[in-house]
Amino acid sequence: MHDPRWPEQDHVTTKLSTAERLQLQDSQVKNAKAYIEEQQLAIAGIPGTRFQTAEEAKELRSRVDCWTRGQWVEKPKRLRLEHFQDPTYKQKEDKDRELRWEPTCPFQSGETVNPSRWCEALKGRNILLVGDLVHYQLHEVFLDTLRDGPTVCYGELNCKDHTLCTEPQVVLRYLRNDVLSTNRNIDLAGGHPSADVVTWPFMANYILPKYQILILNRAPILEDDTQFIRELTQTMIAIRKAVPNMLIIYRSTSIGHPYCDEAQGPLMSYLKDEELRRLPYGWSEVSRRNALARVIVEAAGGLFVDLAAMTDLRPDGHVGGQDCLRYRIPGPLDAWVEVLYEVFLALESPGKMDG
Repeated sequence: MHDPRWPEQDHVTTKLSTAERLQLQDSQVKNAKAYIEEQQLAIAGIPGTRFQTAEEAKELRSRVDCWTRGQWVEKPKRLRLEHFQDPTYKQKEDKDRELRWEPTCPFQSGETVNPSRWCEALKGRNILLVGDLVHYQLHEVFLDTLRDGPTVCYGELNCKDHTLCTEPQVVLRYLRNDVLSTNRNIDLAGGHPSADVVTWPFMANYILPKYQILILNRAPILEDDTQFIRELTQTMIAIRKAVPNMLIIYRSTSIGHPYCDEAQGPLMSYLKDEELRRLPYGWSEVSRRNALARVIVEAAGGLFVDLAAMTDLRPDGHVGGQDCLRYRIPGPLDAWVEVLYEVFLALESPGKMDG
């Protein structure tokens, strides 16, 4: 039942039963696979990496999924970020609890995040982040991890290149494009652009080819599943056509946690479907959309990294007040950094992963 304190949202399935929602997800995943096949989108390995076969890609994806499954435990952190960037997210150090992410499978490196080793793994490849406002937090934690001081960034729409690594040089840029639209020019919407949905162009010839690593997210629930499937598939096709060897990483979408200021700590288990159905802002549909995105991204030879599986268990640590979606730094996003570090090392380290 919809919570009357929240506004009604289009394209939600909150009036369906749990069984009906599961059936819907299964049918839409089948629809996504059928559309992908129709569009002849089928890449076996992961372009931009050493994983060239379907078997190699499957092995890596399984390991990455295992790193994003686990629990938050009361232990000293392996990593605590020092936040240099946007003060909106800055966490008072005494408010950052000693909660460590313990993945189901141990991290492959067995070490804390080493910026020098991370830069070596990047091998001089530039990174473009494209997504919504939550995705901007990846921009923040990359800079906090790989730089030793603040950089200037004007707003959360379109940041210029920031140097992450010097030898070899790696730059990072963030562009806000909530729906990963392939428009090549700024959409002025007849002189009345929407402030709710931003589609800053990233596919332009003077932008995309400068980058070898593309980290994406498509979050807002603005359309039905069919449109979502078609648009994300067409975006993947356009990227592959423009830069065939691009390493594509897709960040899963997290839910928010209403009344997050009241949260006392992490959840021990994920919200049940009857609880998810009560969430506002389309968060009730996020699990299904993530399942659809995974199918599409993997067909395009991308790597789906389910960071949401970690922070969906953290109603605490949010910015708070009116913002129960984004997190303070340091906080739960420190563990996102740990997983991404392991991902980049695994993409470049030779030899078969064990465990």
